[in-house]
Amino acid sequence: MGTRRVHVVGGGEPLLRRDILEIMSAVKRFGMEGVLTTNGTLFTEGLIREIVRCGWDVVMFSVDGPNADVYEDIRGVSGSFDRVYSSMKSFSRVRAEFGVCKPLLHIHCVILNLNFMVIDEMIDLARDVGANIVTFDKYYPEYEDLILRKEDLSTTLRNLQKAYQKAQRYGIYINVEDFLSLWMKPSPNTRCYWPWLYADIDPNGDVLPCCFSHDVMGNIKKHSFRQIWDGEKYNNLRKIFKKKEFPDFCKDCTLYPGLINRVPLGKVLHYFRLV
Repeated sequence: MGTRRVHVVGGGEPLLRRDILEIMSAVKRFGMEGVLTTNGTLFTEGLIREIVRCGWDVVMFSVDGPNADVYEDIRGVSGSFDRVYSSMKSFSRVRAEFGVCKPLLHIHCVILNLNFMVIDEMIDLARDVGANIVTFDKYYPEYEDLILRKEDLSTTLRNLQKAYQKAQRYGIYINVEDFLSLWMKPSPNTRCYWPWLYADIDPNGDVLPCCFSHDVMGNIKKHSFRQIWDGEKYNNLRKIFKKKEFPDFCKDCTLYPGLINRVPLGKVLHYFRLV
């Protein structure tokens, strides 16, 4: 089908799967780009070595703070920061041992009212552990008491500017411009190509058109992915998108400015001259 990229993520921690290495190895065996999103607490030395050996492209660590105090205040698990930090350092060490530059290490930070004051220090953390990419994301309210307050926005913007300057100095890829565009309203001419580019596959096999949708296109336990991708339901959705008559699930979308948080992998690989 010409699939170029598989993003191993989920509604939980992918490393809990016993067959995670089999999945990742299959992605690379079929010549596709692979991205793994993880909290970074379950890596072992052996697993890290196998991931590097298979040629995996990107490991994205969800990290909420640059130090144990901030990180564990948010995560609520004592000792968890040290495990994440150790995993990132181990990836850098094993890459150097193997003489390779992949997987790229990607630190992804959701900005909250508990960490906005130290977001520029995320770049220092990235430099320390040998990470190549730092991206920031907006918090989408599940808990009201974590939302960034209006009075904190000026400090947040100043710290984003500091983060950008540090990233430029250290040669770290950063998404500040894309992050700021999350607060922009899409123009009336906005087009979305998501139904032609991407699909979400849930652990139960349900295929969804994107992570904001609950509209199931089919289930890969009942039909092949090709049948679902080329099926009537997906094609009807594409017709709606072509008319710019977007479904209700699009109202909370944050991906419209260049398909934020998905397409940048290609830009990143070019940035580091890996493609």
